[in-house]
Amino acid sequence: MQAPVAERRRHARRAIGLTVAAAVVALTGCGGDPVPPADAAYGVPIEINTPQGLRAKQTLDMLNSNWPIGPVSVGTLATPEKVDQITATLDRIWWDRPFTVTDVKIGAGEATVGVRTSYGVDQQIDLRTDDAGMVDRLDVALRPPKIGTWSDIDAELTKSGARYSYQFSKVAGDNARCDVVAGTNTDLSLPLASIFKLYVLLAVADAVKAGTVRWTDPLTITKEAKAVGSAGLEELPPGAEVSVRTAAQQMISASDNMATDLLIARLGPGAVERALVAAGHHDPASMTPFPTMHELFSVGWGQPDLREQWRRAVEQRSPQVRAQLLKQTNARPYEPDPQRTHTPASNYGAEWYGSAADICRVHLALQRAAVGPAAPVREILSAIPGIDLDRSKWDYIGAKGGNLPGDLTFSWYAVDHTGQPWVVSFQLNWPNYRSPTAAGWLLSIVHQAFGLVPV
Repeated sequence: MQAPVAERRRHARRAIGLTVAAAVVALTGCGGDPVPPADAAYGVPIEINTPQGLRAKQTLDMLNSNWPIGPVSVGTLATPEKVDQITATLDRIWWDRPFTVTDVKIGAGEATVGVRTSYGVDQQIDLRTDDAGMVDRLDVALRPPKIGTWSDIDAELTKSGARYSYQFSKVAGDNARCDVVAGTNTDLSLPLASIFKLYVLLAVADAVKAGTVRWTDPLTITKEAKAVGSAGLEELPPGAEVSVRTAAQQMISASDNMATDLLIARLGPGAVERALVAAGHHDPASMTPFPTMHELFSVGWGQPDLREQWRRAVEQRSPQVRAQLLKQTNARPYEPDPQRTHTPASNYGAEWYGSAADICRVHLALQRAAVGPAAPVREILSAIPGIDLDRSKWDYIGAKGGNLPGDLTFSWYAVDHTGQPWVVSFQLNWPNYRSPTAAGWLLSIVHQAFGLVPV
């Protein structure tokens, strides 16, 4: 799932020259002393008696400062031709501060610094300095954790501080049942992020089989639909048309938000709620009425701020109040609040929710539905596998994941070389925004965990 639109636009503005002071106002709303934390807070000390050591220390000072990363500050660190690239690299991980230094290696004109994020993920920063002592190369790489047993997964996810659930299930009874092989908190209802789009795809499949929707039916792009963001369809103007098949593919493979709302509008009221019931969701009432991307983005990050009202409606389990709030959002354009685009809306219950057991059941429902005129569903799910597995061992990989501020999810329906299907899912939820580092770290765990599957 793409992040709220204002977040992506702000990154672009900063990359082309937003000043540090302006960025502080726009992103944090606070000033204060930019003096970095004391050396003791960093962990292993970084000696500054060489140019490369000095630049390594400066890099950590910037990453651990509350001043956002910008080209002005990076210009004091890097060679002019590398400022934009290094700004983008550091800005991407700055959100995971404070960083603790775990190890330092100073070489000839080079420095390697091992760091640990605020949620326990290990990374490595490699930099090189030129003859003038300025950084002309800076790379950040993940140091993947070692996963050798199922308990290692729990240890890593627990260390991250996230509320989490994961499940590896062996599919039995011709896609009728999920037999859990390993997992934790498998009945815990957590944010789904874009995994919820599987229910939209199931509603599309049901409508195609019923003859009320055809894959070739045109969908007209609107200005309102474009406001929530698009990936593969971004360049198409309002008034352009795409087919249901194209929209469904983009919704799954590119997690296209606009395509999702176009499909929900075409399906009509109640279609996704019926899909929740058909797929065996444990609590369909919790997502009734089912919010569109426009509606939930407006509640979570739009203006005016409706999050506290939404929280109360969730706590009261009042579908009437939720419906009223969603109706409000449809009466106005989606206008992101720049102060909240990195603030998790799931802290207020503004998300789509489900458990690992629900995710397994919806994957099975989709495979059962993918027959006759709905057969393209299998191809739609497998166009982007989302993970690099040994294809001599895995014949088919259908995937859907998601990512919103504080919420990170992955799921797969995978068939091994013996013909046995498996469903795998991971859901992590933090009270704070996490950078793209979190997705790479989690995928490194998942990749090794697939090796534990008893194929």
